[in-house]
This record gives sequence, structure tokens and C-alpha cells, in this order.
Amino acid sequence: MENQNPPQIRLFLATPSDSTSMLTEEVKNTLLKAGMEIVQVSNDSDELDFVEEVRSGIAQVNCSLHILGNEYGRTLEFDESVSYQKFQFQEARKRIEEGRDEFKMFIWYPPDTLLSIKEDNQAQFIDEVRTSILNNMIFTNADSSIRLVNDIRSMMTFDEKVKFDIKEAEVFIVFNELDESEADEIIDMLSDIIDPIEKLTIVQDSDMDYSEYCIQQGGVSKLVIIYFKNTADWALPFTQKVWKSAGGASSDTSIVLIGTDDPESNVGKKFNAPKVVSLIVAGELIALEIKVQYDKVLEALSN
Repeated sequence: MENQNPPQIRLFLATPSDSTSMLTEEVKNTLLKAGMEIVQVSNDSDELDFVEEVRSGIAQVNCSLHILGNEYGRTLEFDESVSYQKFQFQEARKRIEEGRDEFKMFIWYPPDTLLSIKEDNQAQFIDEVRTSILNNMIFTNADSSIRLVNDIRSMMTFDEKVKFDIKEAEVFIVFNELDESEADEIIDMLSDIIDPIEKLTIVQDSDMDYSEYCIQQGGVSKLVIIYFKNTADWALPFTQKVWKSAGGASSDTSIVLIGTDDPESNVGKKFNAPKVVSLIVAGELIALEIKVQYDKVLEALSN
């Protein structure tokens, strides 16, 4: 019988400055009692060892925790503008930016720190953190270590992904049910020159994990098309989610987000990212433009 327990939460606990060392130890004990595995690097390590151990530690966990105090603390010798705290934050943030998995960063700004006097460089660092929050970065003012750990545990859920019945395809076309009639006309025009074509109609309020389906089907398709006419507000965030979940800039999936220039509100509705082509064209030219993008993919694959 398979183990039904969720994978263990492995957390990188950022090395603190002196002002948060006792609080960090309290949090660490709470995390361990909650059954989490902790990776931490000693502040006393040789600087080169510290840098390498931080990078290695962040690479082997599924989340990190950074506690903001009122002291900037020890800085790197090779860049005195960067504290040990800031370096760990930057390295964890890099993993978020890579977008290859569901790694999460938790940044705790305790209420006591919020009310205390901070060093100027630490205040600047905290401002930088607060104004650079990305998806999968959680900034919290939880009032206790117990509340903080409970929040981390509730957010770090690992559901086993459903395996969908997918088929190899040249082109995979995705569209909202509100654009179904127009999308079917486009597919009819393409079916004589591209075969096979797989399609997916997004149904409102469905429980199906459409983004996961797109990742799996996209992995066996040469080109993924996300088409919209009346559903730009759905298409843009959906494309961004699929792109990120498929690996972001490092993805092997080629995506074309294509919409009609009617209604006029569609003009400018684009998502620009590596491996994504974003186009707004006349409705009667959609099929032709898809064929052009498909030929470009074939050419790239042959080189």
C-alpha cells in the first residue's frame, strides 16, 4: 500500500542577526515540533563556505523563512553593502524568479520589530523586501511563532497531481467556453493542414485542474495555443499560470497567446515572457497566424 502521508516540509531557516537570534531559535523549535525538517547555515562559517552552504541549502528545500529584525548585522567581505540576512533573502528570491517549482518564501516581520527603532540600512532592506514581493513570497506580521508555523504548514500543501488522458499532438488549442463557436471555426480551418490537433474548452466553475492538464498535454504537443475573443480577462492570467507552472523561462513548451482585435478592448492585452508569443490580430487571420507560428516551431525543431 502506498504511503498516503504528504511529503515532509523541508524549510531553509535563514541565519539571523544578533537581534533576532533568540526569536529564531524559538521558531526553530516550533518548526521541529510541527514535524518540519530544518536546513540552516551557521553565522560563524567562513564566508566562502557560508555562501556555498546557503546556495546548497536553498536548493534542497521546498520553502524558506526569513525573520526581519531591527539590526542589519554582519556583512559580506566581498560586498559590504550586503548583510548575511540580505544575501540569504536574495538567493531564495532567485529560486522564485526561476519559476521551476512551487518553492515558497516566508518573510516574518514580527510586531515587536515593526514598532522598534531600526538601523538605517536595515530599514532600507526591509523597505526593499516589502516592495519586491512576488508570487510564492508571503510577507506576514503573525503575532507569535506558533501562529507563524501554523500558517506555514497550512500553505505548504502537496496534493498528488492527477494524471490526465493526453495524446500527442502537433497543436494544442485552449479556449474559454464563451469563445467556443469561434474557436471551433478556427480548428476546422486548421484541421486540413495540421494534424493532429487537440483542443480544450475551459468550462466556468469546473473543478478540473485545467492548468495541470495544459502542462501535461503541452508536454506532448509541439505548440500550445491559448485563444481568446471575449475572454481576455481569463486568458492573460491563465497563460501566465500555465507558463510559470510549466517552468517559466526554462520551459520546453512553446506557447502562443492569440486574441482578436475585435472587441477593441483586446488591443494591448498581451503577456510578454520567454517562450511565449503574444499576438492580437484580425479574427479572419487567426488560423493563418497559428499556421505561421506552427511553421516557426517546426523550423526551430529541425535546426
